[in-house]
Amino acid sequence: RIYKQQQSQGRENGQSHSKQSVQVPSLSYTVGDFVTTYASSAKHGMYGSVATCFFIDTATNIYEYISTIRNMLRNNGVWINLGPVQWHRNAQLQPSTNELRDIIELAGFRVLHWEVSEKLVAYR
Repeated sequence: RIYKQQQSQGRENGQSHSKQSVQVPSLSYTVGDFVTTYASSAKHGMYGSVATCFFIDTATNIYEYISTIRNMLRNNGVWINLGPVQWHRNAQLQPSTNELRDIIELAGFRVLHWEVSEKLVAYR
């Protein structure tokens, strides 16, 4: 659990402090090949959520990454992705952001929020 301290002005010339508890899900971090590690039947439906950050554009085969993420998630699971779509040289496909969204939806995901910035991110 993480506790967030809240501060507020009381009626009587003072301040009151309280703590709000927030449950944090278990997190995992694995070094190794993503598809090899998570596409197995042993990982099917294991996670309620998957967060990827500065990651999906590293895929040699984006279909494999999306299929693997789908495999990992429970029914009604949530995938949150943040990061640029600046495909690496080894990418077999380099879909545009619109094409990527179509691929994600065809894989069975329902996109709740999609935002694309035209500003390039220099991270390499």
